[in-house]
Amino acid sequence: MPDLARPGVSLHYDTRGRGAPLLLVAGLASDALSWLTVAEPLASRYRTIAPDNRGVGRTVPQDVPVDVDTLADDCAALLDHLDVGRASVVGHSMGGFVAQRLALRHPHLVERLVLVATGDGAGAHNVERFFAMADRLDRGEDRAAWFRSLFEAIFTRRFMANPASIDAALHWSLDYPFPQAAAAFRRQCEAMAAFDGRADLARIARPTLVVAGREDILFPPDHCAAFAARLPGARLVVLDGAAHAVHTEQPKAFVDAVAAFLDT
Repeated sequence: MPDLARPGVSLHYDTRGRGAPLLLVAGLASDALSWLTVAEPLASRYRTIAPDNRGVGRTVPQDVPVDVDTLADDCAALLDHLDVGRASVVGHSMGGFVAQRLALRHPHLVERLVLVATGDGAGAHNVERFFAMADRLDRGEDRAAWFRSLFEAIFTRRFMANPASIDAALHWSLDYPFPQAAAAFRRQCEAMAAFDGRADLARIARPTLVVAGREDILFPPDHCAAFAARLPGARLVVLDGAAHAVHTEQPKAFVDAVAAFLDT
């Protein structure tokens, strides 16, 4: 798989499909493979480009300084490197922060925005939650227990009530060949906590869709609705049967919503 040399890192990225370019920006502690549930359906419609953000996955080294503006500049450099011109951008959670900054810092590269389970900042409750999780990683907490607490934050109650679902997710997470180091997770938490996009929302001049999960406890639907209302001309879609990991639990509904927006 290809890599792009960037200041301080070798940026890994995946590409699939043909058609209009679609940049997929993952959230906290997630990399390009976090899009696997929707990768093929999206690649059947678009040319998808999915980087591993600084601090995660196959982008190396992991333990480097991270901030949202630098992540956005990495995405801009990748789009320039691939000579795609304008791309639509899907950003999930912290990836939504990156997508906003990309649209502001490099507007010539952005066609449309899809901002998923996100907002104009992390919020005090999320910052507290994830720094507590960083502390637990630093203490060397059992990884299975740590992932279970992560699942409680991002999946629906229905998912958590199904032992087979939890076991499959644990197996995937514990056997993942590109685990995130504790120090890299903390640096991404710091980037998330430092982001404040409230003053810039009115300057985002691209058609935007905000996607929320009905059961998301990190960025609840009312939070996403208020966020969408502050974005000029933004639309809001709330997907049932999903929490924070919207595209994981409801991949078909997610792809349908994204395609309906991008193809109009």
